[in-house]
Amino acid sequence: MTPISENQKEIIRTEKIKRKRQAISTAIPVAFLPLLIYVLFYFGVIPNKPSFNSDIQEPVAKVVAKSGMGTAFLISPTTLLTARHVVDGMAVGDQVELFFEHSPNKLQVKAKIKFIAPTNRQIVNNLVDTEYFLSDMAVLEVSEITDIVPLALGESSVVENLDEVILIGYPNGDYSITKGNINSKKYHDADLFKLDAASNPGNSGGPCILKNDYTVIGILVGGSSIAKQGENIAMKIDDVKKLLDKSGISY
Repeated sequence: MTPISENQKEIIRTEKIKRKRQAISTAIPVAFLPLLIYVLFYFGVIPNKPSFNSDIQEPVAKVVAKSGMGTAFLISPTTLLTARHVVDGMAVGDQVELFFEHSPNKLQVKAKIKFIAPTNRQIVNNLVDTEYFLSDMAVLEVSEITDIVPLALGESSVVENLDEVILIGYPNGDYSITKGNINSKKYHDADLFKLDAASNPGNSGGPCILKNDYTVIGILVGGSSIAKQGENIAMKIDDVKKLLDKSGISY
């Protein structure tokens, strides 16, 4: 066996030291990786759950009207949208009470009915008349509200099936927030959203919010029947805008 020269020994020794240093330099970050991840989660650099903008709850109000309770939401400091059937039996100029239960000061105000979309259709014995829902909206007016940021109106034309949505409202007078998906962009061939987010009487008039950007893409107007949850209906916000424009109501 040929003896190893001192020069070769030095090369081998240097190589061993180099490999040892590389192993240490790799082991240290790996050892501290769990701690680093924990710190990033703790300080919110890495979110540990889906983000939620709680501000979208503040502009949503419980409506107490002549015919019962429903929901409305601010789209400007003086203007709210709701469903027409929430103010059933009332007229332009009549007043309703609003309760912003999730606003900073739990604001309570009176609102005047400013506009009721016309229709020659009716809901009889709680049976759905699809045509009725195509214009099921009304506008409420209040003195300027400065401490609540109104909801932004989006574009229903960009919404696709299975997009995730949020419903906020007051079913049976009790606050509720639910989420679900757009099941279809048509309801019995009518230009209405069908969605599976849970809702009940009192949710009507509440915003249907696109979870991607928290803009309003519809007004919840009803469901096919109590026995068929998952077929709730929202009037598309693009159609709401057309009615507002036609009536000269700014938003």
